[in-house]
Amino acid sequence: MRLAFWGILIFSFSFSFSQNLASNVYIFNLEALPNGMRAVHSPKLLTQFNSKGYNNQPFFINDHELLLTVKINGTSQTDIYKFNLNTNTRQQITKTSLSEFSPSVTSDMKSLSFVRVDDEASALQRIYTAEYKLNSKINSPLPDIKNVGYYSWLDSKNVALFLVNKPSQIALVNTDTKDPLIFSSDIGRCMQSNTNGNLLYVHKITDEYWYIKEYDSINQKANIVSETVKGSEDFAHLTDGEFIMAKDSKLYSIHPQTEKSWTEIADLSFFGIRNITRLAFNGGKLALVDQSK
Repeated sequence: MRLAFWGILIFSFSFSFSQNLASNVYIFNLEALPNGMRAVHSPKLLTQFNSKGYNNQPFFINDHELLLTVKINGTSQTDIYKFNLNTNTRQQITKTSLSEFSPSVTSDMKSLSFVRVDDEASALQRIYTAEYKLNSKINSPLPDIKNVGYYSWLDSKNVALFLVNKPSQIALVNTDTKDPLIFSSDIGRCMQSNTNGNLLYVHKITDEYWYIKEYDSINQKANIVSETVKGSEDFAHLTDGEFIMAKDSKLYSIHPQTEKSWTEIADLSFFGIRNITRLAFNGGKLALVDQSK
């Protein structure tokens, strides 16, 4: 299988984090086979324009557009970029003196959302929303919550927040009442809502035992979905209930309703991919981050 690189048309736009290692984002087709297995094929390198920089946190807006956090090699801050997979183009969305990361969209799909480092020295980080255009006005729906690391929208008013504490905490917040309900600690950075509107997240119960859990906000109860792939905290959740996780160069799959263990579906070391971290899925396409070690 030959790796296909992109020639990208560049739009003309002429957490400074110490842990920002070089990373690249690839797009693969993830195809269901008649035997129930998955084929992973047709790779494309999305971030050739910044291959020695930081490219991370992919989020699909739809089946042909996705958002990334990008720090251009040689610069000191992260910005949000939008990529169009149909036209092979990219567009810078944020360009401020501060760092923006964790891009997503609000549940009505009308606005971009992200976390911004308002003060790096004090680790002041808030969630914001903005329009999909450069230099648009931004607004924080929760200005008094100042330690947001990651988040996931459950609906138009309710959002799950990863709170940067020791230990890390997870909270549900209504943007009208603004009162956080903290219901777990020692959680992973990956959070997603499922088709039921429930929250999926990783609970690191001990150093050895990590579990994907589903939190029902109505009943205020969390249930174990599956143990994670050993030592991995990032997952992609597919509409049929399947989960994808990764370890080093390998991808794994599980249907928790019918399977008790993870199945290896691909080894991407052939493409020089050695350390898969973040994952995102939409419309048969899997975005993954390969982070340099």
